[in-house]
Amino acid sequence: MKIPKIIHQINTLGIQSSTKNELQAMSELKCNNIDWEYRFYDEQQIFLFLFGNDNQRYMDAYYSINPVYGAARADYFRYLIIREFGGAYFDVKSYTTTSLNKIIQPDDEMVIFKWQGHPELSYEGYGIHSEIKKGTEHQQWNILSTPNNKYINNVVERVTQHIENYTPEKYGVGMYGVLRTTGPIAYTNAINELNCYDGIRFAGNNAVNHVIYAKNHYRTSKHYSQLYEPIILRE
Repeated sequence: MKIPKIIHQINTLGIQSSTKNELQAMSELKCNNIDWEYRFYDEQQIFLFLFGNDNQRYMDAYYSINPVYGAARADYFRYLIIREFGGAYFDVKSYTTTSLNKIIQPDDEMVIFKWQGHPELSYEGYGIHSEIKKGTEHQQWNILSTPNNKYINNVVERVTQHIENYTPEKYGVGMYGVLRTTGPIAYTNAINELNCYDGIRFAGNNAVNHVIYAKNHYRTSKHYSQLYEPIILRE
């Protein structure tokens, strides 16, 4: 298998802030992939990675993201760790119902899933954005990839540029600002602009492939869709 057997998950607020459903999802993910190394990152682990990586540009970009937008920080950091280590990234509210060994094929360099095609047609309207120039969004709440390939490299570069050049007028605020700046719109366009998909397997809908997204995870803190502050803070 070309994709390293490492699972990555992020919660910038720490494991202690995880909901009961998130903890259950994390447990199921680990139980179904017992032969995969599991790595969890909070802000302390993120700092240690960025400091050890010795790339001031990425550190500056990460810490310029307004901390109230934990989703944007998690977006950016997932790209950095997948580029560095490869493996399988999953949001804490997602999991697999079978082993990744059965989902990933030996020659896969990157596996991309989409919302459309769910057995119950549950998410047909998800991932459709006018800013995506070709098709619908590539899911990035799950990323299965080799390290340092041209696709994830371009994602890191483009998202870093978005952060460096951000203005509320250009990218917006709240949920759609995050989608454009660091999230799936930015991710999808960065992959598509290479206009070459060698090594990528477009596997269709995630649920058909036993990769589950659970949307019934509720938090008491304000969701980033309700925020009106700038996503990037300038000194």
